[in-house]
Amino acid sequence: MLGLVFVSHSKPLAQALVELARQVGSPDIPISFSGGAGEDHASFGTDAVDIARAIQEAAHPNGVVVLMDLGSAILSAQMALDLLPDDLREQVHFCPAPLVEGAVAAAVQATLTDDPAAVCREAQNALSPKQEQLGYQPEGTGAGISTAGGISQPQRILTLVNPHGLHARPAAQFVQMAARFDAEITVQNMTTGKGPVSARSLNSLATLGALEGHQVGLSARGPEAAKALEALSALIEAGFGEMEESAAQVAPAEARPISEGESLAGIPIAEGIAIGPLHPYQPPDPIVPTHATEDPAQDWKTLQQALEQVEEAIAKRRHSVAARLGTSQAAIFDAHILILEDPGLLECARKGIFEERKNAAAAWHTAIERAAAAYEALEDDYLKQRAVDVRDVGRQVLLILTGGRTQPLTFPQPVILAAEDLTPTETAQLDLKNVLGIVTVQGGPTSHSAILARSLGIPAIAGLPSQVLALPEGTEAALDGFRGQFWVEPSSQARARLEKRRAEWLEKRTALLESSHQPALTTDGRKIEVAANAGSPEDAQAAYQQGAEGIGLLRTEFLFLTRQTPPSEAEQTAVLRTIGEAMHDLPVIVRTLDVGGDKPLPYIQQPEEANPFLGTRAIRLGFLQEDLFRTQLRAILRAGAETNLRLMFPMVATLEEVQRARALLEAVHKDLASEEIPHRWPIETGIMVEIPAAALSAPALAAQVDFFSIGTNDLTQYTLAAERGNPNLRYLSDGLHPAVLALIQRVVVAAHAQGKWVGVCGELAGDLTAVPVLVGLGVDELSLNPAGVPRVKERIRQLRYETARQLAEEALKAPDARRVRQLVKRTLRQN
Repeated sequence: MLGLVFVSHSKPLAQALVELARQVGSPDIPISFSGGAGEDHASFGTDAVDIARAIQEAAHPNGVVVLMDLGSAILSAQMALDLLPDDLREQVHFCPAPLVEGAVAAAVQATLTDDPAAVCREAQNALSPKQEQLGYQPEGTGAGISTAGGISQPQRILTLVNPHGLHARPAAQFVQMAARFDAEITVQNMTTGKGPVSARSLNSLATLGALEGHQVGLSARGPEAAKALEALSALIEAGFGEMEESAAQVAPAEARPISEGESLAGIPIAEGIAIGPLHPYQPPDPIVPTHATEDPAQDWKTLQQALEQVEEAIAKRRHSVAARLGTSQAAIFDAHILILEDPGLLECARKGIFEERKNAAAAWHTAIERAAAAYEALEDDYLKQRAVDVRDVGRQVLLILTGGRTQPLTFPQPVILAAEDLTPTETAQLDLKNVLGIVTVQGGPTSHSAILARSLGIPAIAGLPSQVLALPEGTEAALDGFRGQFWVEPSSQARARLEKRRAEWLEKRTALLESSHQPALTTDGRKIEVAANAGSPEDAQAAYQQGAEGIGLLRTEFLFLTRQTPPSEAEQTAVLRTIGEAMHDLPVIVRTLDVGGDKPLPYIQQPEEANPFLGTRAIRLGFLQEDLFRTQLRAILRAGAETNLRLMFPMVATLEEVQRARALLEAVHKDLASEEIPHRWPIETGIMVEIPAAALSAPALAAQVDFFSIGTNDLTQYTLAAERGNPNLRYLSDGLHPAVLALIQRVVVAAHAQGKWVGVCGELAGDLTAVPVLVGLGVDELSLNPAGVPRVKERIRQLRYETARQLAEEALKAPDARRVRQLVKRTLRQN
């Protein structure tokens, strides 16, 4: 099984196709559509954003097949790829089949196979039955559907008693029934002499032209031939269930409360199956006082203080999420800080206090609601969802102004959490041990809370009716994050089916995890080391459990942030030793402190910088704060005496910086030696390649280091001059841009020429589409979030290095990142 999406210039046509497909296919197939343009999609046209939404709704682990009509539908569908998450983009398969006939054929075939190519082939052949029945044969072609040829003696002959014979829906039932048995089954029309054809092909069955009253002959061979003939005969004799239907009219369902055993359709957000008691969550809104201010200046000062407190709390939350899930997910909170600093929002609040004489809380509440309403009035679905972020930030400030405080969401037992919506703040503070799944009324696949849910590995769906929140606490519920389905008090049959699928899902995850403890070798024997990024001792434990072959990037910022004084040498040594021990002598690459203007420390006085990303940060700050830098270097060397630590300097731009850092490291080593303190020496030392200057200078730098680790997040940002948190520049944030790939290649060539190795520790290392390109460029190590290690190892084992090398060469010649991703997808499909 896999997902289907139908794209048409006409919304009514697209909707009708979904209904038709559901009639001929399994009701379990995830099917979505996109049709029309403009307000309510009532105009004739197509919409790339809406197509991306439809693809996300139909997402399935086996892939999504997209069928579309002509012209802008094709262009819009291709543009929609750029709006999809990386892991989903590679699962999308565009099919050049006729839309209506192809939709019917694809719906049937999707119930029989999980191979997108097979579904697309069947859909492309969907015109052949019509051509054959009408006696039409395109010039220069043979028959559309090949048959076994000639009439042979069938084993069973039956009469079709249902209206219209083997039309689309009964033919679909016939194909699905035939697929259940281990047998080769053929069908022929004894009345017209057509056939025999395979019982597993909907298109071939359609060429028989088998109508009501016609006799059909069935033949089968194989281990389950007798069972197959018995089941298919019974299906034909029962009229495919259509005899009773033709006499009855189905009344439209009326709106009613959610009932026991009901299945509700939502939007799939994060994969997985969850079964358990429901916990409806409705956070109490702060009570906003309405009294007028007596001292506007004091109220303005009070608001400023509240804003500072919230900004500090958001910064801490950002660093916590970055350590757990990576900087890409943590960028959500960068947007929250920008909301707090928004000049328009602050000016609205200031006017409310000084001109309208409102108290601080009331003025702030008014400003927030106006800003949120402005987002909600926009047509773009992605931008509409930013209203949630505005209210999330606004609520945190209101809680301080009104004396409340944000509480982490904790539960005494495992639950499925139901909410109107979850803010990124609430999602980041979830009690993961007791949250089986998440269902929300609002939100969508591009919301920040959805991104976090996927990163945290929590099954989730959105878009459910609000009645879900009125269900009693503890109501038994279930959700399917693959298909976006939700059950209230599922029946015993539904529960058994879901438990079976959950067990299969967990079994697959377990198998993936078990294989993850084996090396990652391409099919032709090239080994790629797969390590993990970490930001705490807990991350190190998770990395080892997930099969990581080391820590490719240990972010040490967690030791320095969320505190008012710097950590002592002893404290740092103890924590680093604990992390090294958690990895059982596997290598741990410790990156020295990477903070600065964009990640300030309260105990370091730094002037405000116009552009902190280009300012005093990382190793540049270390040179200015030498005492802090020396203390960390001492701790790393001391912890390495008993564990396999390596050292890495971040944000290096020049050869001079490397030489200066190594000289400081040498001096620290001599101090420890003179004090007779055990420590690791020599220590393998490398640098982060995040600045284009470092990549371009790689031949000279390679002589001074033991390895390179490429931070693709910053390298992409600096190469394309596009701040990665800027939503208007998302099209410039893809590390598969050929310019970035060319810099990676230059580093690899320079390093290998001098016998040094190269790793990648940015978000690109965990991008399954990027992995074949990075392997083909000659990268030796990939370091990513611990949870992604098993899947990346699995992807590497599917690759042939020589194919990956040729792919990388083509990628370097591509015009942009989107074309690179298309190239990878095509290569993977062909191999």
